[in-house]
Amino acid sequence: MRRIVVLLLLIVMFLMGGAFSYHNPQAVDLNFLFGQAQFPLGALLMGAVAGAVALMVLIYWALTLPRRAELLRLRRRLQKAESELASLRNLPLKDG
Repeated sequence: MRRIVVLLLLIVMFLMGGAFSYHNPQAVDLNFLFGQAQFPLGALLMGAVAGAVALMVLIYWALTLPRRAELLRLRRRLQKAESELASLRNLPLKDG
């Protein structure tokens, strides 16, 4: 369900960006540090939004990577502990 909602939001955003680009076809000067170029306003804004989303995804990935590594380590410890527990349960009881 979540994927469908995200996909629908992406489609709506893409359509809104296309409509914005269609209604604002004028070129905008973009001054770089070492040069200058002209881009359509809609393409420039859509590129900026795409760049911001890509940057947010990279930051999110970088922040969650240590947690994922710890989760993997803890799962391995749990599996080892469960196998040790299973082997201990299979040991015969001593009559004392």
